[in-house]
Amino acid sequence: HQFVAGLLDGESASGLCKLADELHEGGHRFLLTRSLDLARDYLRERYADAKFARYGLVASSKDKWLPSFGVDNSYFATRRVNERIGAWYNAVPSDPQSCCHLETVATEFSSQGLELDCALLAWGSDLLWANDDWSIKHSGGNRPPLRDPMTVRKNVYRVLMTRGRDGTVVYVPDDRRMDQTFDRLRATGIREL
Repeated sequence: HQFVAGLLDGESASGLCKLADELHEGGHRFLLTRSLDLARDYLRERYADAKFARYGLVASSKDKWLPSFGVDNSYFATRRVNERIGAWYNAVPSDPQSCCHLETVATEFSSQGLELDCALLAWGSDLLWANDDWSIKHSGGNRPPLRDPMTVRKNVYRVLMTRGRDGTVVYVPDDRRMDQTFDRLRATGIREL
C-alpha cells in the first residue's frame, strides 16, 4: 500500500524503486507491459497448475479509450460482472463466467473490498502522467460535479492497484498518448513483463 500511495502521490521515482525492489524480493510482483496478449498469457501460464487461483481483468469505469484496445469497460459490459460478481470471482477457470478468462472487466465498483491472486490492471486515460504530475484531463465529466475529482481518480487506481494478493500486471495500451504514463510507471521500479 505504501508503494501504491507513493506512486499516486507523485513521490520521487528513486524512493519508489527501493519499495518496488523490496516488494519484488518478498514475492509480490508489480509487472508492466504494453501487450494485453502478453499479460493474459503470463497470467494463464503462471497459474496453470493452481486450480484455486483467481486472476482477472480490472479497469476504471471512467476511461473511454480502453475499448479500442480490447478492454471493454463500458457500463453495459461491466454490468454483467456486477450482476454475477460472485461467479466472476469464484467460478472455476473453465466456467465462462470466471474472471480467469481475462475477457470481462471488473471496475472499481465491483472490486472494492475483494481480492484476486493477481490482477491485470488495464490503465486508462482517466489518470495519465503528464509533465511530471497526474492529469485527469481525459476522464470526462462527473455528475454531480465533485469537489476534488483528482482525489477520486487516484482513489480509483489505489483500489485497482491493490486487488492482487500476489501482485498486479499493469497493461498500458501502446498509444503515444500514454507513453509518459508508461515511462513513469517503469521509472518507479515496476518491472517490464
